[in-house]
Amino acid sequence: MGRLIDRGKRERARQQRAVRKQRILEEARSTFERMPFVEVTLDHVGQRAGVERGVTSMYFGTIGGLFLVVLREELESWYAALSEELDRRGKEQGADDLAAVLSHDLTQRRLLARLLSLVPVVFEQNLEPIEVYRFQRWRHDRMSSVGAALEQAGDLRTGAGFHLLYLAQLVAAGLEPAANPRGAAAFDRADPDLVGLVVNLEDELTTLLAGFLRHSHSGV
Repeated sequence: MGRLIDRGKRERARQQRAVRKQRILEEARSTFERMPFVEVTLDHVGQRAGVERGVTSMYFGTIGGLFLVVLREELESWYAALSEELDRRGKEQGADDLAAVLSHDLTQRRLLARLLSLVPVVFEQNLEPIEVYRFQRWRHDRMSSVGAALEQAGDLRTGAGFHLLYLAQLVAAGLEPAANPRGAAAFDRADPDLVGLVVNLEDELTTLLAGFLRHSHSGV
């Protein structure tokens, strides 16, 4: 009887941990999207998530570790959705269609675009080299799989799908701050003379990816 009680307690504790971790992750998603990363702390996220002080650190270690978990989940969701869409569409996708598929889904995932724009700073200042290496190994393997699906869908040469997928993420990361400025950076949106500084992330990304695809098709 005692063993059954202990087993029940362990299961309830496991479920409670899972619920707390999920609350923390959901709050982290919201916080990373709306706040400057330098202002985000584990205590702030944990407090907003309604967990005891120190719990967030126990689960994720550092703010960089928490960021990495959220980034990986968001990327996995995108990679999986992209694979399904490519499978649904079948082969012989033109450059414009394939570029539109990539850019539309990525830019609709505003949190992912935001996280990608933060990667250089977070990886350089907030993570240990082994953490970055393990993440990049996972990322490489997933992009190799999705890249192969892109090559089949667009009749691309070997390796072009991987490069296209990576390029989409790099360009989105670079354009995201200009497309969705925050804080003081958003002030110039009110000045009509500065309209030329406004960037439409989806339009620009589609144009650039379509150009890459045409170059890939040309075999130059």
